[in-house]
Amino acid sequence: MLKTLIIHDRFMFMGGAERLVLVMARGLEADICTGFWSDTETFPKNDVPNKLFILGNPSQKSGWRYLKFQWLFYFRTNFIKDYDLVIFSGNNCLSAAHNVRKGIKKIFYCHTPVRHAYDLKDYYLKNKVWWKRIILWFFIPLSRLVYRWGFNQMDIVIANSKNVQARIKKYLRHDSLVVWPPIQTDKFKWLSQGDYYLSFSRVDKLKRVSDVVRAFQEMPDKKLIVASGGDDLENVKQLARGYDNIKVVGWQSDEELRSLVGNCIASIYIPINEDAGMTPLESMSAGKPCIGVAEGGIKETIIDEKTGKFIPADYTLEDIIKAVNWLTPERALSMRPACEAQAQNFSEEKFIEGIKAIIGK
Repeated sequence: MLKTLIIHDRFMFMGGAERLVLVMARGLEADICTGFWSDTETFPKNDVPNKLFILGNPSQKSGWRYLKFQWLFYFRTNFIKDYDLVIFSGNNCLSAAHNVRKGIKKIFYCHTPVRHAYDLKDYYLKNKVWWKRIILWFFIPLSRLVYRWGFNQMDIVIANSKNVQARIKKYLRHDSLVVWPPIQTDKFKWLSQGDYYLSFSRVDKLKRVSDVVRAFQEMPDKKLIVASGGDDLENVKQLARGYDNIKVVGWQSDEELRSLVGNCIASIYIPINEDAGMTPLESMSAGKPCIGVAEGGIKETIIDEKTGKFIPADYTLEDIIKAVNWLTPERALSMRPACEAQAQNFSEEKFIEGIKAIIGK
């Protein structure tokens, strides 16, 4: 087997991209290089099957973090000349491409082109204070320049969904292959049906968990549990305060999360134009349908009224309320077989098969 290295931007939290890198490393017997590893917010380091290279320490300020790790990936990765295959995952890490020795295949697993510089540029500019908007106006051209340079070094580009494949074509004029991210189909199992709906995606503004909480403020007879953390956690906790039907419990251990997913009625996931989105599939693997927004990669996983229920891309809180009322415990239970069958289409085994087929090309 080729001596393989996977380079990933950072292990900052327990996200889908980070899980994917660990699965890929196990399947390919690969080493991992990353900008930094958060010991408190991410996976145990013993989850890494082989060598782990950590280039630096966390930085809280995103602008400084970007510049710092561009520098680290560019100047501190000379060791990657020892590898026969290098797979890049993320955006900042593409700066390391120049250290791959000549003739060695470079593969980019693209979760999405840089969102603040491309498809969500207007969103980020709109939601920043005036002085941050000015910085971003100067920062966007730099981000695009550095990203395109790294992107153009790649021999093969893999997109994580048809949605991201379309973004790559639109913004970078480049063809790509699609290999969907994997889920651990045996991690979540149907245990029983409790009396609550569940949000367990990362709590940041792009995931719009705050809108889910606001909708349940209007449904005192329906229970919601928010089981995750993120940049918008304090805001979500504040919104839930005083509502007995809403619990915000933060990040949970794998064991606790298995219990919460396995016993819920259904999950809810309504991010802004999500790249792919693993939360609905993890929910389905436990036989639990998902209420999702009809845009982005979610349209590739949820089958409307069979494995979940869509709300419009331009939804209102009333749309969320209607979907919750439509997806009754009885209806959710009837969807269990279809949910479990759909999840099997996104197994770790199929993911590794897809990656190996491309590597062999």
